[in-house]
Amino acid sequence: MKTILLIEDKYEIRETIAEILCLANFKVLTAGNGESGLEIAITGNPDLILCDIMMPVLDGFGVYNALNALPYTKNIPFIFLTGKCDVDDRVKGLKAGVDDYLTKPIDSQVLLSTIELRISKYEENREKIEAERNEFVNAIKQMQNLTSHGVRKPIANCMGLIQLLDPKNRMKLSHEEQKKFLDSFKPCILELDEFIKELTLFMHSEQIKNRVLSKKR
Repeated sequence: MKTILLIEDKYEIRETIAEILCLANFKVLTAGNGESGLEIAITGNPDLILCDIMMPVLDGFGVYNALNALPYTKNIPFIFLTGKCDVDDRVKGLKAGVDDYLTKPIDSQVLLSTIELRISKYEENREKIEAERNEFVNAIKQMQNLTSHGVRKPIANCMGLIQLLDPKNRMKLSHEEQKKFLDSFKPCILELDEFIKELTLFMHSEQIKNRVLSKKR
């Protein structure tokens, strides 16, 4: 069963559309404003999103732009719903990359056929989309590993050396011992510097990869 997220601030319209979708054997998630809709879109993993444009708190364009900025939600089919027959809004939405645009009051057959078309196209690209999501998850894991091993260890070493060189302890150390501890800072700093270089290269490579992927789309 496919899941549809419906974001619509008008209760009567939201209930009517939700009923049409339920009768068509869709699982329906609903939200009364853009902010709560955005939260459900991120956590609910819908197969398609129907979203009104004119809403309080966060409008439809705000919802779309926020989801489009996240690698794991940007490919979800997104259809605008609006009661306005404003050509400028339609052009703005389509230029932004919205999959479709339906004007209220919405004909049930048009609604269902549009949803089926968009989900069908999404399914055709699902393998590619899942691969991109997996790449993103792996990149995050790699960055977490880099941060954990690349920063914590040298910082811990430096903090240990700083404690040893505290004035309370320094009186107990000979000049040669103090020099030895000071010299120990150098490899810690070099290790941190090397990590920063690796992290910078990693981030740069991810940016290049994202540019290439966006051009392919």
